[in-house]
Amino acid sequence: TCQVVETSPRCLPNKPSCKDLRCLKGTTCQMVEGWPKCVANKLSCNDLHCPSGTTCEMVETSPRCIPINPSCNNVDCPKGTRCKMVETSPRCLPVSHPPLICHVLGRW
Repeated sequence: TCQVVETSPRCLPNKPSCKDLRCLKGTTCQMVEGWPKCVANKLSCNDLHCPSGTTCEMVETSPRCIPINPSCNNVDCPKGTRCKMVETSPRCLPVSHPPLICHVLGRW
């Protein structure tokens, strides 16, 4: 570009910008100390698909799949059963009914 330096016009090279740099997938251009540079995109839990039984949590600056501690809070048991923790796992167990006791009233 042409710029006036002191009192004379001079042709000076354009300073590079992010418009001049094409970055690879997974990176974006950022100006670092006045120069364009491709830097890795910061990942979030939106970028990570966790397998069943795990959930995404940010650990320091990275998303990680963390095992979910199983509990009866997220278990739907069929009718006639209810959830109870057996050791470390939730289980649907039959609802136990107390024995039925009949009382016979004697008539005089």
